[in-house]
Amino acid sequence: MTPQKIDAGEYLTVRDAVDFMGCTEGWVRMLLGTGKLAGKRFGGRAWMIPIEAAREARDNLSTRATARKHLAKRPAANRKKSAKKKKK
Repeated sequence: MTPQKIDAGEYLTVRDAVDFMGCTEGWVRMLLGTGKLAGKRFGGRAWMIPIEAAREARDNLSTRATARKHLAKRPAANRKKSAKKKKK
């Protein structure tokens, strides 16, 4: 991952942002498309993402997106005990 300097700022490509943020390319593109991740298009196709925006998005990722499922707190299941059938 090598940030590229453009207009006195450091930018990442989508692939570099994926490595930096620790998520999938689809997730980064979804964030870009919905405007939740700042980015600029160059040449009408290539996205360049400011490194500060990628850092902020990385810090705000959910536990599922960062593969830390073991840190997510889930309540224990409240199940009724099933009635056991007697064997004859």
